[in-house]
Amino acid sequence: MNLIGTKLNSLNRTYKTFLVLLNDFFLAFTCWLVFGPPMATIISSNENSYSLALLIQDQIFSFVFPALLFLSYFYFFGYYKSLIRYFDSRDSILLCVSGSLLFGFSWAAIYILQFDQIATNILSIIVLQGLLLSSVLYAFINISRDVAKFFLYPYQKDDDATPVVIYGSGESAQVLLNELQNDSTKHVIAIFDNSSVFKNLLINNVPIISSLKKLSLLKIKHRNLQVFLAIPNIKTEERRKIISELETMKVAVRTVPSITELISDQKKMTDLQELSIDDILPGARISNASVLEATSKTFFVSGAGGSIGAEVTRQLLACNPKKIILYEMSEYNLFQIERECFAIIESKDLDTIIIPILGDIRDSNNLNNLFKKYNIDHIYHAAAYKHVPLVEDENNLAIAAENNIFGTYNLAKVAVKNNVGSFVMISTDKAVRPTNIMGATKRFAEIIIQSINASTDITRFSMVRFGNVINSSGSVIPLFLDQISQGGPVTVTDKEVMRYFMTIPEASSLVLQAGEMSIGGEVFILDMGEQIKIYDLAKKLIHLSGRNYIEGEGEIDDGIQILEVGLRPGEKMFEELLISGSEITTDNPKIFKANESYIKLDHLQPILKQMEDYIRNYDNAKILNILTENVEGFER
Repeated sequence: MNLIGTKLNSLNRTYKTFLVLLNDFFLAFTCWLVFGPPMATIISSNENSYSLALLIQDQIFSFVFPALLFLSYFYFFGYYKSLIRYFDSRDSILLCVSGSLLFGFSWAAIYILQFDQIATNILSIIVLQGLLLSSVLYAFINISRDVAKFFLYPYQKDDDATPVVIYGSGESAQVLLNELQNDSTKHVIAIFDNSSVFKNLLINNVPIISSLKKLSLLKIKHRNLQVFLAIPNIKTEERRKIISELETMKVAVRTVPSITELISDQKKMTDLQELSIDDILPGARISNASVLEATSKTFFVSGAGGSIGAEVTRQLLACNPKKIILYEMSEYNLFQIERECFAIIESKDLDTIIIPILGDIRDSNNLNNLFKKYNIDHIYHAAAYKHVPLVEDENNLAIAAENNIFGTYNLAKVAVKNNVGSFVMISTDKAVRPTNIMGATKRFAEIIIQSINASTDITRFSMVRFGNVINSSGSVIPLFLDQISQGGPVTVTDKEVMRYFMTIPEASSLVLQAGEMSIGGEVFILDMGEQIKIYDLAKKLIHLSGRNYIEGEGEIDDGIQILEVGLRPGEKMFEELLISGSEITTDNPKIFKANESYIKLDHLQPILKQMEDYIRNYDNAKILNILTENVEGFER
């Protein structure tokens, strides 16, 4: 940027506004002087004795009043609040036109009043001169803004500037266009709008195209073409349809923030971001739940720093409960969720008290002390070791079993002892006829919950099962995105592997709603639609990054390999949600429940005593034997 531009950009907004206002004042004066009364008087007179200074003095009121009028109009209607780089926006142009007309015709009105008698031809001349003055002033202002943009926002497109197509032609698209045209690394080559109304028109000298065929041709011409979605308020289904069309063209797609993020000032229009996985997978199936009488209740969230526990906490906060106890083993995770909670409380002026506790659910003494100190009404149990390959490792088996099984057992016993109203355990679809140790330990924990529920009337126990949670720890999607950003290869275990998917907010909402619906002993499941092939998901993500994919070994220009690496230990080809029995409908048509078989508590307790001894001695073989004997479908 040149020296002048640097100096001007360094000024604060007040000085910048004053300079622009002063500029418009002198432009108006120049316009009035050259094209208005003074020069008109000199030209129309046969005498050369007129002094320009005297003419200005005699007729100054015919300038001052219109000038003050149009400048005040600009100021009070926010014309000077807009950045010069956005002068080409519709609102700025309309204000400039109307302000210029106000100046020209207010002068005309004053000039007419100077005549005692107004002839038709005089009125016509005055009107025409008013229009002339307005037009010249508008032109002067336009030229001054173009000059200012040249000095303030100079840009020269790099030879390797990324070609961009903006999808949308509304106000959001125009704001984005103005910004990108001042970005030397981006070159906007077209604006896409499928409405025939805008066909063959230009915005800021950028052509509008309305045919997907033309967009495909642009992709052929510009191999690194990117499409920026500038339609923040579009409906989810329409948005997903657009993305599906773009996927077939193999163009990289980025998007402006949502209308909610823009309104709340969380993000700016130019904060372009990658597509959310929600844009690719089926959308939300349930709405966020509200917890009944939350303002007088105290909630306990185990594993509060994990992906599910943290989102459960966020959704609880929206209900403004009395207290939330955050129980977490990881110091870092606890610090992060505590800080986020305090920020939410401050921004929304909530009354909720946050109590962060470092602790292990295997520590019965710590749990008992906490529950004696705080009168806890509801428990959401999200703490667990859930990474399949890590839990499968022989060095981690005993610790994982102790955490997932006895951590749950300890917490359940403490809940009954302290008269807690409800207990919701967060489980997994991998607990259904499990083929891995993680799933087997989670199913064993479910059995414990079912058994304790059947033996008490104090606490209502329930469980929630769902499939893969997008962007949770261990999720495959962040892994794919990272592999794509590195240029590949993208690794899948098997081309035929299928999984259910849901978002973290969906999963957490299900947990909260289960607590409200539960009468005790149920397992709640979500209608998650059809399972999705992991392989198809990988292809979709590669296409939307603007790349081609290659199967197996080989080379292709600008392509990313998809490699099969084989199933991991304990991994299934597909997942299930029910062990036995049939689904029972609930008040929410997207949530079902089931009552499944379990082991009575008096029969279970000796088994737990054996398991405890085997864990203490790190006897993996005997731990596996107990799991095999008591967990339906598990074999080792």
